[in-house]
Formats: sequence, structure tokens, C-alpha cells
Amino acid sequence: MLTDCYFEKQLQEAYTNEIFKLFQDELRGILYCNITLIKSDGQICTFQVTDIFRGKEGKVRRQVVFNVYHNEVELDIKCSCNLFEFRGILCRHICKVLIEKNVKEIPQRYILPRWRKDIKRRHTCVVNCYDNPQTSEENVRYNALCSHFSKAAEIGAISVERYNFLMKYVDEAIEKLMDNAHYYESHSNEDLHPIALEEVNEQCQSTSSSVKLRSPLKVRSKGRPPSKRKKSKVEEMIIRNKKKKAKSKENAQTQHDKQAEICTQESMIFEILI
Repeated sequence: MLTDCYFEKQLQEAYTNEIFKLFQDELRGILYCNITLIKSDGQICTFQVTDIFRGKEGKVRRQVVFNVYHNEVELDIKCSCNLFEFRGILCRHICKVLIEKNVKEIPQRYILPRWRKDIKRRHTCVVNCYDNPQTSEENVRYNALCSHFSKAAEIGAISVERYNFLMKYVDEAIEKLMDNAHYYESHSNEDLHPIALEEVNEQCQSTSSSVKLRSPLKVRSKGRPPSKRKKSKVEEMIIRNKKKKAKSKENAQTQHDKQAEICTQESMIFEILI
């Protein structure tokens, strides 16, 4: 937390970590903003916020003036920088006005659903780091239903009659589930099918046991390989000298071995003659 503002705590609980860091960057920019009231018409106010853009080593580059419109009745606030319209994050100029007006809570329409970490969409069940581990049963049921629906789709796509038959019953089932949603939730314990639940659990256990972890594939790194790297003249001279030394050692060793063989042969001939 950078400030004691109430809405910073609110956005920390709502935003994801990355988006909240971007919002905190805007809060840091409040230090370089100066605010003046231009017009006040009851609950509608217009402010002028001067933003000081700083360059390297803290040097002032330029000053830009933005107009912020605030309506306390309709809880509407707009800024001429249009950061919220472009990126979906409240700008530093709006935050400066909110602090000036002592606003404790930001309206929910200024917290976009795509930046929230508590949003759950019907069209996806992708697990993320913000999910509660207790909701894993819902994902299990979702995967089991998807496997059954895929089998039904394969059979229903064979002919037009099967397609119409399947679509008819699927539409009826969706309508009943949507109309009697509260009924199914209140009577969930009465209408449970233990056999189906056992099948789901067995499928989950089999899939978890059948999964094998494999080593990652080797990926070629960027740039020239080390063996084909262009060498400098100094490195070539060093390598050349090393090769010469190695060859001289090999030659000396071979000469030593030849002399040893000659000595042994002479000694054997001498023993035979004696």
C-alpha cells in the first residue's frame, strides 16, 4: 500500500496483481500533480490538474494541463487524458480529484471485469492462481460433462435425424436447468446419483495416475553456436601453440618408445650371443 486511501485497498482486493501494480504507478504520479477548482455548479465540479512530466535526473520537461469532470450525484468522473477509455485504469488526475473530494469507494463500473481476479466466466474453467482449492470439484464435474457431450456430439453429427434429435433434448434440458436452477440447488442432496459421482472420481483418479511427466524438449538457443563462433587472432594463436606443444609431446613420446624398443632388442641379441 502506497497511500492511506480507501479506494486503494478496494482496488487491491479487486484487481489482479499486475493491474494493481499499474494502478500504483498512477498513484505515484499524484506527487507531480497540482489541482485547482475551475467551476462548481452544485454537485457538479470541474477541476484543472497540472501534471509535471519529468525527464532524466529529475529535470522538468513540460507541464500539461488536464480537465477533470466530477458529478457527485451520478458518481460520474471523466478526465481529458482518456486513460480509462484507452487502458481501463483510472489515471492519476482522477485519483487526485477523488482524494480532494474525499471519495472512499470507487463505483463498480470503473472496475472493469477483465481486470478482476474474482471473476468467474461460464465459458471457461481454466485454473488460475486466484482460485480457491475447494472449487476443484466443479472443474471435475465440468470435465466429466465435456467428455460425455463430446461423445454425444460425435454420434449426433452422423446424420440429420440424430442431430435434430440431440439438439431437441439438449435445448429442453438447458431450459429446465435454467428455469429450475433454485430447485436443483435446494434439492441437491436428495437427487444425487452416487454411481455417476463414483464414475467421475474414478475418471479423475485414472487421469491423474496415467499422466506421466516427461523431460522438456531441447530448444536451440539464440545466436551462433559456441563451436561455430568466430574466433579472434589471439585465440587462434593460442590454439595453434597448444596444438604444436601437443604434437611435440607426442613426437617425443614416440621417439622415447622407439629407443626403448631398440634397447630391448639389443639386449635380447646380446643375451643370445652370450
